[in-house]
Amino acid sequence: MNRILYFAYGSNLNPKRIARRCPSVITFGAARLKNYAIAERLYADIDYRSGSVVPGVLYSITEEDLLALDAFEGAPKVYRRIWVDAECQGEIFWAATYQMTLATKRIRAGLPYPDEYRKICALGAIFHHIPNKFARKTIRSIA
Repeated sequence: MNRILYFAYGSNLNPKRIARRCPSVITFGAARLKNYAIAERLYADIDYRSGSVVPGVLYSITEEDLLALDAFEGAPKVYRRIWVDAECQGEIFWAATYQMTLATKRIRAGLPYPDEYRKICALGAIFHHIPNKFARKTIRSIA
């Protein structure tokens, strides 16, 4: 059985969610995607941004799992599968990930994460001990 590396950065960071979607998932380790940034468009997305880094997790999945992920991500209409160089344990690995299509980016521009989605993603980041990009940004006022 062929296995593929998959870079997760949003709700699939959550171990319960990825296990439901990819029954044969094996966690490979905490990873980073250089020259990309997280974008909040109702759900997590990534945009190319030189010098930025997206924290995430590399998973080893089967080809069948990858096809199931395509369906969950709405590929190729909502998200499109792309191949990226993800850094894990000081090495670079070729991995699949998902990025919103241009049409979806336009439709969802400026839309915040739903609270439940934010929680799912945040719990996944905490579980994997990676930076939590999903906590609400709050502004403190000075009295």
